[in-house]
Amino acid sequence: MPPLSRDRIIDTAIALADRDGLDAVTLRRIAAMLGVHVTSLYNHVPTRDAVTTGIVDALVTRADLPTGEIEWEPWVRTFVAAVGEIATAHPGAFAALQRRPVEGARATRSFEAALAAFERAGLKPADAYGAVKATTHMALSIGVERALWRRGEEAETAFEHLPAESFPHVLALQGQVDPEAQWSFSVETLVAGLQAQMRRKA
Repeated sequence: MPPLSRDRIIDTAIALADRDGLDAVTLRRIAAMLGVHVTSLYNHVPTRDAVTTGIVDALVTRADLPTGEIEWEPWVRTFVAAVGEIATAHPGAFAALQRRPVEGARATRSFEAALAAFERAGLKPADAYGAVKATTHMALSIGVERALWRRGEEAETAFEHLPAESFPHVLALQGQVDPEAQWSFSVETLVAGLQAQMRRKA
């Protein structure tokens, strides 16, 4: 059996979260899965919060986030897609990104590339930061829905409980909603909105 390490603990936590959900991740359950006493974990991850932070760090490291010199539109689409891939691959662990800030060198390199791209496109630093934040919010929102669909949970209205006379337009959507098309529509709407902001500030 390999020696106990932070990486091994976090990998176990991710597997547990993907199987049973993030709320099921406790130090005792991690220890049980690893076949060690819970106190053995404390030198590596002293608290449950430290485990959640470790999950965020690990997922961001695994994500193929765009870095280097890149234009802003490809950055937006690539960033959203990379976050979505992590959500699909780790639908339970992904919830950690809603509970801890995304930090570390990997994420920061991607944000640095984005800020440079938006500034080259004519945005002032504060507006470039706003563009990065808007993209991050979009990526996380789509990621949450992707994770729900991956876990077999639908992120939409329960149509069967709605009276037809009050909600004809909503009920007309039954069987018509393609999640991939909706996520793509959201991204293209974001891109169009950012283009409009750039024209307005030019």
